[in-house]
Amino acid sequence: MAATAAIPRIEEKERFISRPTESGSEISRKIRSQGSVCLRVSGGSMTPWIRSGDLVFVKRFDFERVSAGDVILFERADRFFVHRIIGRGPLMPGGKEQSRLITKGDALDGVDAPVSAEEFLGRATRIHRGHRHIDLQSFTHGLLGRVLAHFSRMSPLLYRPIRFAKHLFPR
Repeated sequence: MAATAAIPRIEEKERFISRPTESGSEISRKIRSQGSVCLRVSGGSMTPWIRSGDLVFVKRFDFERVSAGDVILFERADRFFVHRIIGRGPLMPGGKEQSRLITKGDALDGVDAPVSAEEFLGRATRIHRGHRHIDLQSFTHGLLGRVLAHFSRMSPLLYRPIRFAKHLFPR
Protein backbone atom coordinates (compact mmCIF):
# COMPACT_ATOMS: atom_id res chain seq x y z
CA MET A 1 0.00 0.00 0.00
CA ALA A 2 1.39 3.39 -0.96
CA ALA A 3 1.95 5.91 1.81
CA THR A 4 0.80 9.45 1.35
CA ALA A 5 1.30 12.68 3.22
CA ALA A 6 0.54 16.25 2.37
CA ILE A 7 2.50 19.37 3.08
CA PRO A 8 0.38 22.45 3.75
CA ARG A 9 0.21 24.81 0.80
CA ILE A 10 2.66 27.66 1.18
CA GLU A 11 3.04 30.42 -1.36
CA GLU A 12 6.54 31.13 -2.62
CA LYS A 13 7.42 33.76 -5.17
CA GLU A 14 9.83 32.10 -7.60
CA ARG A 15 10.61 28.65 -6.24
CA PHE A 16 8.56 25.50 -6.40
CA ILE A 17 9.21 24.38 -2.85
CA SER A 18 7.65 23.94 0.52
CA ARG A 19 8.89 25.53 3.68
CA PRO A 20 9.96 23.33 6.53
CA THR A 21 7.04 22.04 8.58
CA GLU A 22 6.72 19.64 11.45
CA SER A 23 5.82 17.00 8.87
CA GLY A 24 8.95 17.69 6.77
CA SER A 25 11.05 14.99 8.37
CA GLU A 26 7.97 12.74 8.33
CA ILE A 27 7.79 13.17 4.54
CA SER A 28 11.43 12.13 4.16
CA ARG A 29 10.98 9.15 6.48
CA LYS A 30 7.82 8.02 4.66
CA ILE A 31 9.34 8.02 1.21
CA ARG A 32 12.54 6.39 2.43
CA SER A 33 10.77 3.68 4.47
CA GLN A 34 7.43 3.16 2.70
CA GLY A 35 8.40 4.09 -0.84
CA SER A 36 6.02 6.89 -1.81
CA VAL A 37 4.58 10.24 -0.82
CA CYS A 38 2.04 12.74 -2.12
CA LEU A 39 2.79 16.48 -1.90
CA ARG A 40 0.71 19.57 -2.61
CA VAL A 41 3.04 22.07 -4.22
CA SER A 42 2.94 25.80 -4.76
CA GLY A 43 4.92 28.32 -6.71
CA GLY A 44 5.63 28.89 -10.35
CA SER A 45 9.06 27.44 -11.04
CA MET A 46 7.67 24.39 -12.90
CA THR A 47 4.92 26.21 -14.79
CA PRO A 48 3.22 25.14 -17.02
CA TRP A 49 4.16 21.48 -16.43
CA ILE A 50 3.26 21.54 -12.72
CA ARG A 51 1.06 24.30 -11.35
CA SER A 52 0.54 25.76 -7.92
CA GLY A 53 -1.95 23.59 -6.02
CA ASP A 54 -1.25 20.38 -7.95
CA LEU A 55 -0.74 17.14 -6.05
CA VAL A 56 2.46 15.39 -7.07
CA PHE A 57 2.95 11.69 -6.34
CA VAL A 58 6.56 10.68 -5.81
CA LYS A 59 7.98 7.17 -5.58
CA ARG A 60 11.35 6.12 -4.25
CA PHE A 61 13.64 5.42 -7.20
CA ASP A 62 17.25 4.43 -7.80
CA PHE A 63 19.43 7.54 -7.97
CA GLU A 64 21.62 6.04 -10.69
CA ARG A 65 18.61 5.25 -12.92
CA VAL A 66 17.01 8.72 -13.08
CA SER A 67 17.81 10.63 -16.23
CA ALA A 68 17.37 13.95 -18.02
CA GLY A 69 13.71 14.83 -18.31
CA ASP A 70 12.61 13.15 -15.06
CA VAL A 71 10.92 15.32 -12.44
CA ILE A 72 12.32 14.57 -9.00
CA LEU A 73 11.82 15.48 -5.36
CA PHE A 74 14.85 16.40 -3.30
CA GLU A 75 15.37 17.86 0.15
CA ARG A 76 17.94 20.51 0.90
CA ALA A 77 18.27 22.50 4.12
CA ASP A 78 14.94 21.13 5.40
CA ARG A 79 13.10 22.29 2.27
CA PHE A 80 11.60 20.23 -0.53
CA PHE A 81 12.11 20.93 -4.23
CA VAL A 82 10.30 19.43 -7.22
CA HIS A 83 12.41 20.16 -10.32
CA ARG A 84 13.39 18.56 -13.62
CA ILE A 85 16.72 16.83 -14.20
CA ILE A 86 18.56 18.43 -17.10
CA GLY A 87 21.71 16.33 -16.81
CA ARG A 88 24.35 14.72 -14.64
CA GLY A 89 26.81 16.95 -12.90
CA PRO A 90 30.41 17.00 -11.79
CA LEU A 91 31.91 14.30 -9.64
CA MET A 92 32.65 14.99 -6.00
CA PRO A 93 35.93 16.82 -5.24
CA GLY A 94 38.79 14.69 -4.04
CA GLY A 95 38.33 11.96 -6.61
CA LYS A 96 35.18 10.37 -5.17
CA GLU A 97 33.18 8.73 -7.94
CA GLN A 98 29.74 10.04 -6.98
CA SER A 99 27.72 11.78 -9.64
CA ARG A 100 25.33 14.63 -9.01
CA LEU A 101 22.07 15.59 -10.72
CA ILE A 102 21.74 18.98 -12.38
CA THR A 103 18.17 20.19 -11.87
CA LYS A 104 16.19 23.26 -12.83
CA GLY A 105 12.67 24.56 -12.50
CA ASP A 106 11.22 24.76 -16.02
CA ALA A 107 10.30 28.43 -15.63
CA LEU A 108 13.44 29.50 -13.77
CA ASP A 109 16.43 31.15 -15.41
CA GLY A 110 19.20 29.27 -13.64
CA VAL A 111 20.05 25.75 -12.54
CA ASP A 112 20.04 24.54 -8.94
CA ALA A 113 23.16 23.50 -7.08
CA PRO A 114 23.92 19.86 -7.99
CA VAL A 115 21.75 17.30 -6.15
CA SER A 116 23.53 14.50 -4.29
CA ALA A 117 22.23 10.98 -3.71
CA GLU A 118 21.65 11.90 -0.05
CA GLU A 119 19.36 14.82 -1.00
CA PHE A 120 17.46 12.83 -3.64
CA LEU A 121 14.15 11.40 -2.39
CA GLY A 122 12.41 10.04 -5.48
CA ARG A 123 10.93 10.51 -8.94
CA ALA A 124 7.52 12.11 -9.62
CA THR A 125 5.18 9.62 -11.27
CA ARG A 126 1.82 11.43 -11.40
CA ILE A 127 0.28 14.84 -11.13
CA HIS A 128 -3.30 15.34 -9.96
CA ARG A 129 -4.85 18.63 -11.06
CA GLY A 130 -8.50 18.88 -10.09
CA HIS A 131 -10.18 15.90 -11.75
CA ARG A 132 -7.30 15.38 -14.18
CA HIS A 133 -4.57 12.81 -13.62
CA ILE A 134 -1.33 13.16 -15.57
CA ASP A 135 0.89 10.06 -15.83
CA LEU A 136 4.50 11.24 -16.01
CA GLN A 137 5.65 7.70 -16.82
CA SER A 138 3.74 7.55 -20.10
CA PHE A 139 5.75 7.51 -23.33
CA THR A 140 4.40 10.92 -24.42
CA HIS A 141 5.17 12.68 -21.14
CA GLY A 142 8.58 11.01 -20.92
CA LEU A 143 9.47 12.21 -24.41
CA LEU A 144 8.19 15.72 -23.70
CA GLY A 145 10.18 15.77 -20.45
CA ARG A 146 13.40 14.90 -22.31
CA VAL A 147 12.70 17.67 -24.87
CA LEU A 148 12.08 20.17 -22.07
CA ALA A 149 15.30 19.12 -20.34
CA HIS A 150 17.24 19.57 -23.58
CA PHE A 151 15.93 23.11 -24.16
CA SER A 152 15.67 24.07 -20.48
CA ARG A 153 18.73 26.31 -20.47
CA MET A 154 17.00 28.47 -23.09
CA SER A 155 13.88 29.03 -20.95
CA PRO A 156 14.92 32.61 -20.03
CA LEU A 157 14.33 33.52 -23.68
CA LEU A 158 10.67 32.58 -23.19
CA TYR A 159 9.95 33.45 -19.57
CA ARG A 160 11.80 36.78 -19.19
CA PRO A 161 9.60 38.54 -21.80
CA ILE A 162 6.48 37.03 -20.20
CA ARG A 163 7.52 38.26 -16.73
CA PHE A 164 8.32 41.69 -18.19
CA ALA A 165 4.91 41.88 -19.92
CA LYS A 166 3.15 40.91 -16.68
CA HIS A 167 4.72 43.94 -14.99
CA LEU A 168 3.66 46.21 -17.83
CA PHE A 169 0.07 45.02 -17.84
CA PRO A 170 -0.93 44.20 -14.25
CA ARG A 171 -4.39 42.77 -13.72
